[in-house]
Amino acid sequence: MQLNGVDGMYEVIHECRICGSKELAKYLNFGLMPLANAYIDPKIKQQEYGFPLEVLFCKNCSLSQLSIVVEPKIMFSNYAYHSSISNTFREHCSRMADTVKKMLKTESPFVVDIASNDGCLIREFKKKNFRVVGVEPAGNLAAIANKEGLKTIVEFWNREVAERIKQEMGGADAITATNVFAHVHDVKSFIKDANYLLKDDGVLIIEVPYGLNLIKRNEFDTIYHEHLSYFLVKPLQVLFSNEGMELRDVQEVPIHGGTIRVFATKKENKLIPKNAANVDELLGREKEEGLYSVDAYNEFVKNLLDIKIELLKLLAKLKREKKRIAAYGASAKGNTLLNYCGINSNLVDFIVDDTPEKQDKLYAGNHIPIFGREELERQKPDYLIILAWNFSGEIMEKTKKFSEHGGKYIIPIPEVRVVAADSFSQVSTLSKLPRATFSKKVVTKGGFSPTFSKKVEGEAGFSPTFSKKVV
Repeated sequence: MQLNGVDGMYEVIHECRICGSKELAKYLNFGLMPLANAYIDPKIKQQEYGFPLEVLFCKNCSLSQLSIVVEPKIMFSNYAYHSSISNTFREHCSRMADTVKKMLKTESPFVVDIASNDGCLIREFKKKNFRVVGVEPAGNLAAIANKEGLKTIVEFWNREVAERIKQEMGGADAITATNVFAHVHDVKSFIKDANYLLKDDGVLIIEVPYGLNLIKRNEFDTIYHEHLSYFLVKPLQVLFSNEGMELRDVQEVPIHGGTIRVFATKKENKLIPKNAANVDELLGREKEEGLYSVDAYNEFVKNLLDIKIELLKLLAKLKREKKRIAAYGASAKGNTLLNYCGINSNLVDFIVDDTPEKQDKLYAGNHIPIFGREELERQKPDYLIILAWNFSGEIMEKTKKFSEHGGKYIIPIPEVRVVAADSFSQVSTLSKLPRATFSKKVVTKGGFSPTFSKKVEGEAGFSPTFSKKVV
């Protein structure tokens, strides 16, 4: 495949975005990968791009971060992921709104949600008598929220937006940022601008996937170009301290395979209590698991090859037995998994997804076709790979007819498993999540590169124009 340079589409990173250290160790290299949420319209001739997907470990503060930053406007100006599609996430947002309501001592609190998507969280806040405003760069998603009467500003979060909100609506009692902070390159300005908008007794609440679960549960499919950072509590503590804020509490919540909810305030805040026990307990676990040394991350990488081999062996066996295989959830994480494993439509016939914008498109890279859920009834596959494994219970509930007719599910993370719906119990607490065990296999130096299929006229295959390599 031809490698052509494309200037201006990404920036190479040479230092830690939190502490500024240049002591960065590369521990994972997926090679060139497509953008995970770049769904392909088969009716339109489109140019695809591949970008380096590598992860670096900061030896000073223990942050993991990608080696590049793709231009955000390429990834986020029109976004296919709808928060409200998932019942599980809607319920999570409702519980979160209850938690924040109990925390604040005001009758009608004012909350700002950064990267508010289609309004899933601010909808729940509004039900509980909050005054709300969302900030969302994707115009298609902001339009959905505004049509529903959920005030949403179509912008990336920055100081200008914070000043506008403060001038028009006053300081915020709470600022929420769920599933967005990992997308942010300039985390220092993000925190400064939130601190500016907060009232003296206000609270900033951030939810991010927990780096401990990434490493200990093999959640490598959460690595893609949108996720610039992979957080432990330690680097977050460093960041807030450096930016004049205080980490008051950290709570684990089970959404998205294991998330931490972080509460930060101005240092003079007298409303939000400190929970040093929670913070210290998680810091202790991180140290105990060896996550402040690159050695643990090198062990993590060795385990990924086992998952790749086991999944490919299973799918090849099923295909030899003439079984039909589909997948559920055309998620970003699913894109990483399938492209890393080199899985295309030779092994997976199609993917179903509930998001209308993804349907009748092709998955980036492998070009597996995506349809609505009714395709399960039409094609009647024997096996269904749950790509959005963080919503396994909900997906099984939605596909009861498939399982009642003898269909079985393949769950790839933290290890490859074949399960029937009646033998699966949804994990509800992090303490019940199975821990992955590390193998002793040696990984070829340089990391992994996905195998892309050749481009065939009218067929699905990845034939991208790649951006320049990272030296």
